[in-house]
Amino acid sequence: MANEYSVAIHNFISDKIAAAENNNKDAAKENDLASARYYEGQLLELYKTRQYLNKKIDLKTQKYY
Repeated sequence: MANEYSVAIHNFISDKIAAAENNNKDAAKENDLASARYYEGQLLELYKTRQYLNKKIDLKTQKYY
């Protein structure tokens, strides 16, 4: 069973990604370049964070590297 704390972190990041994607779409519809760039940067950071966690924390075996 996966570590609950690790799963919670992954779920939190996934929720933040979904919110940022929706906000980015809304900013694009309104032609708000400043907000769109902000959300693009936020998405980049969240994707990199999730990628790092996927490499370092194995949710299936609870091995920490």
